[in-house]
Amino acid sequence: MALRLLEGPSPPRIVGLDLSVPKALEGRLRFHRVDLTGPTADSVLAELLEKERCDALLHAAFFTDPHPDREYAHELEVIGSLNVMNASAAAGVSKLVVASTAQVYGPHPDNPNFLSERHALRAHPDAHAIRDRAEMEQLLRTFATRHPSISVVSLRPCWVMGPSYTSSVTRHFESARVTTLLGYDPLMQFLHEEDLLDAVGLALTREVAGPFNLAGDGLLPLSTLIQLAGKRTRPLPHPLLYRLGYLATVARTGDPPAAFYDYLRFGWVVDTERAKQELGFRPGYTTREAWMSCVVERRLKSYR
Repeated sequence: MALRLLEGPSPPRIVGLDLSVPKALEGRLRFHRVDLTGPTADSVLAELLEKERCDALLHAAFFTDPHPDREYAHELEVIGSLNVMNASAAAGVSKLVVASTAQVYGPHPDNPNFLSERHALRAHPDAHAIRDRAEMEQLLRTFATRHPSISVVSLRPCWVMGPSYTSSVTRHFESARVTTLLGYDPLMQFLHEEDLLDAVGLALTREVAGPFNLAGDGLLPLSTLIQLAGKRTRPLPHPLLYRLGYLATVARTGDPPAAFYDYLRFGWVVDTERAKQELGFRPGYTTREAWMSCVVERRLKSYR
């Protein structure tokens, strides 16, 4: 996001706050090392925000994939987020944008056809990363109520796809035979990585507040997506898959298999009307196009 803003026609002054600065940004922005899990993280961050006269803050210090160290993940993503909120209030920041996820609604058989921002956050009970994100959202909602002078925005994208975006989700679909759940074929939606950046830019500059669901237009069944990619499925009964993959999955992610595969079992489609009407979000890529951009890039890499 920082690179996009810096290469735009009117680049803003950007301050980086992280454990380390990415190589692509070295020398291109002011950078301060901040550890959100530190005992004085909130006061350190508040001092830096005030010193740099930051007007808007983007909080995106979350793991892309579930971290096997559940305690550390909770410390960073929940307590660290609370430190960000406290620092924002202390420094008088006017806008706080937080990168959340639409997975906080949870995959449930009784979900409506489309989940709006008004629906309850029913995080998957076995997915510690999603539970942490839902807890963070509850803290964020309380924070926004207590600090009405700060515009608080929560962005909830569905699964992100794109040529350069890599996650446990994209890696799952890279296999020639994709594991699916026997008897289940949910409707899916994806968000292109460039559209996610567009939404972040809008959230930082528009006079908006509250949560916003993000997804590309259109829905496709999981089976159709796999066919479009020229792949085959490996359908397994979910009780068998959840038993066989338990130990390996817990070691890798800290969660049992259901924490991921239930999202390929039950629908969790989001309604993006609020983002379009209030945020002005217009995705440049449909679900199909976001999916194919990921598929084509991976296929090209296999020939290089």
